[in-house]
Amino acid sequence: MVLLQLEKERLVWRARQVAGPDHRRQSSFYPTLDAHLQGGWPHSGLVELACGPAGIGELRLLLPLLAQAQSRLQVWINPPAELNGQALAQHGIDLSQTLLIRCQNPQQALWSAEQSLNSGCCSHLILWALRLTAPQAKRLQVSAKDNQALMFWLHSQAEPSTSALPVSARLSLAPVATGLRLQIYKYQGLWPQHPCQVDMHELWPSLATPGHSSPHHVPVLMNNIVALPSKLR
Repeated sequence: MVLLQLEKERLVWRARQVAGPDHRRQSSFYPTLDAHLQGGWPHSGLVELACGPAGIGELRLLLPLLAQAQSRLQVWINPPAELNGQALAQHGIDLSQTLLIRCQNPQQALWSAEQSLNSGCCSHLILWALRLTAPQAKRLQVSAKDNQALMFWLHSQAEPSTSALPVSARLSLAPVATGLRLQIYKYQGLWPQHPCQVDMHELWPSLATPGHSSPHHVPVLMNNIVALPSKLR
């Protein structure tokens, strides 16, 4: 009975929950990235994205995926600015299937993320949090996999966490003139990869500034999904 209680509280895990990696993929809808990741994002699990400054295009990286996956709820927890519902709708996001959660502290945010995943109603979850401990990451990873959900953890560090967190993937993002440069530090089922550049010019031509290839030209990649004042309702 004690063991069952510990398992219920996510303090121990069965071997079947930590067996080999899940090689199923879901398309990112960026052909170059899909080829680089041998099919796309993981089918389920926890993905760490080290974004550095907010607004470099991190949401534009995820929007094509989110716009195609509307069968269950999509949960956004503690984005760094107010979400622009009109912009999300224009990019194909079903607002009736989108849940925005604001939490006062990191503990509440982590609790909300785990409860959302364990509800079974969530297909994708985006959490903005500065850091996760190994036990916290493990709980979220297991919850996401058990409930067939994909969770993205975004933070403002320039590089992923140095500790060996139990996540499905760890990547860093950096702005370039026409999109993002992705460095893959970990991806279950793949060997280490060279950096990949995702060209967003075809989907968002206004993002590119000819002749400006320096990462310092961040304003051309600013993310109006979170920059505008109107709130998601």
